[in-house]
Amino acid sequence: MESAAKLITAIGTLLGAIAWPLAIFTLGFLFRNELRFAAKRIPSFMDRVRKMKIAGIEAELDRVADAVKENEKGTVTSRQIEIAAKIALEADSDLDLAKQLDRLCLEYDSIRRSMPAGSDRTQAMTRVIVRMRALAPTLVGHIDNYKGSGSPGSRLAAIAMMQMNPNACDIDWLAERFSVEQPFVFYHAALALQNIANNALSNVEWDQLFGAVQRSLDTVRSFNGNPDQSTIEILELIMLDIRS
Repeated sequence: MESAAKLITAIGTLLGAIAWPLAIFTLGFLFRNELRFAAKRIPSFMDRVRKMKIAGIEAELDRVADAVKENEKGTVTSRQIEIAAKIALEADSDLDLAKQLDRLCLEYDSIRRSMPAGSDRTQAMTRVIVRMRALAPTLVGHIDNYKGSGSPGSRLAAIAMMQMNPNACDIDWLAERFSVEQPFVFYHAALALQNIANNALSNVEWDQLFGAVQRSLDTVRSFNGNPDQSTIEILELIMLDIRS
């Protein structure tokens, strides 16, 4: 009797093992057209989701740029840091963000070429670097590509990364900006140097920073006309911090 029960149980188990795959196969066969249609729509659906995320990121970038008031220099704000952190958390991959950043680099290059010097041009450039900052923490791993680029916009993107992720290894490169870039970049290179100064540095790095800031000050002061006082003030503040 016990053997018969075990046999029945074994047969039931076997039938169950066969029935489920057979049922799944049958359903798949019966609804094969519907499943094929759904499978074709998955990439399209994922593409729509990706585009929605990109649109959301673009909206965030516009909001952070709109928050910059007219004639503001474009200092790094807590709101910019918050949005950059949000984008970094929500980003699925670097690729879409890198495309966004590259578009901003081209936008800066276009503004630099086409707009006459003045407050409108400065404001337009400031909107660009503020948006660059929001993408910077996510893409800082690619900083060397931007530092070594022949595009002024790409080098500005590298400075935006340094403002958000200051590192002593960038001190000398930032100091060089005062000799090779246009005046708009001076202020932002100075901000990046100031953020480096806010880090914990070794004695060797403090000496390196002191020399770099001193050279930068000498370069800015040597220009004909009126040098940018905001840039000079930041560099002088760094010197005071180093000496204190």
